[in-house]
Amino acid sequence: MKFEFIGNASGIFHGSEGTKILCDPWIENGVYEGSWFHYPPLNTKINDLQNIDAIYVSHLHPDHFDQRNFNFDKKIPIIILNEGPNFLKRNLLNLGYSNLVEIKNGETKNFKEFELTMFKPFVGHNYEESLLGNLIDSALVLSNKGVTAINFNDNTPDVKACEKLLNKFNNIDLALLNYNAAGPYPSCFDNLNDNEKKNEHKRIIKRNFDYLCETIPVLKPKAVLPFAGSYILGGKNYLKNDYLGTTTWEECAEYLIDNCKTDTKFICMRENQIYDILNQKLNSDYVKIDYKHMKDYILDIKNHKYDYEYDQEPDLDILKNDIINASASYKKRIEKFNLKIKSNTYLEVVGEKIKIINGIDKNKELVCKMDNRLLRRILDKKSHWNNSEIGTHITFFRTPNQMEADLHTSLAFFHL
Repeated sequence: MKFEFIGNASGIFHGSEGTKILCDPWIENGVYEGSWFHYPPLNTKINDLQNIDAIYVSHLHPDHFDQRNFNFDKKIPIIILNEGPNFLKRNLLNLGYSNLVEIKNGETKNFKEFELTMFKPFVGHNYEESLLGNLIDSALVLSNKGVTAINFNDNTPDVKACEKLLNKFNNIDLALLNYNAAGPYPSCFDNLNDNEKKNEHKRIIKRNFDYLCETIPVLKPKAVLPFAGSYILGGKNYLKNDYLGTTTWEECAEYLIDNCKTDTKFICMRENQIYDILNQKLNSDYVKIDYKHMKDYILDIKNHKYDYEYDQEPDLDILKNDIINASASYKKRIEKFNLKIKSNTYLEVVGEKIKIINGIDKNKELVCKMDNRLLRRILDKKSHWNNSEIGTHITFFRTPNQMEADLHTSLAFFHL
């Protein structure tokens, strides 16, 4: 078995008999309402990926399932987790993809020469207290002639999950592990000054790396590829690149080599490189990232326009009234989760703060602000709050500066 890397969480597993399973094909720049770009830039096109036998789609986020460009033969098998409520399945069916290979949590199915086992989210949230937690993710284990690889994508395991996986599969040859915290913090939190954002960026990166240093020695894979959540911001949000909760796979691998007490081999890959999983060899020498070129590239794409920037400015009176109506619907939608939202939460529109939910703690407040054209799209379900947040299109001011994970997750249900 071999693994061919493309970019971010995209790649192809090659079986011993030639079967090819494509994973999470985000290829074209501009997901998350236009702001996410690949770095290094990709040469691969969607048309280059048509000669495959199946596609594994881990979850609904657009850097894993880019609905704008998910253009494949409708007969091709699509491998997904069978876990409800299945928003991914609904979207695939709406696009005309009905040849679904659905695998339940912990279940193993044969697909040609592969044995495929899938898992739902291992933990609700790796770093924060959360009742809702991760609602959409999955992980895929691929076994072929005694070789086993795990594609964790964004479904990062904790120590208990690693113990169970090692006990179940005994020998893990390759683990594709997320090392990033893609999202709005700290880049979009204006209660922090410039230095505070940079310090929080460093703290989060180290936190993520140290978490891997705890879990990898328990999982005991022969090799780890730092994987997923690798991107830069283009367009008007480009200045936020300095404060993301992300970094390059190289920085992660270097930290793990120096600090992770394990015999595991840490590898980095570039587009179209192939890793022989059994023999632990790359088919070519790894070429390091050119960080000066990366900075220049960010400046080259800073004038990229997001789709919502071409919209007309919405009528403010209608917009404010629709915020009130959406707030009432939002409260009803999240009642079934029995959440106790702590923060009084507001949308700021032209300097006016409109409350969208009452928190139970009068001392906690979150103020959200975005381009009115994007807000109009979110209200009309043409855009999505969660994607807009991860794309760094929403700015926040919170008091005190304490993460409330369930609040941010629940805001995905804010719309008319």
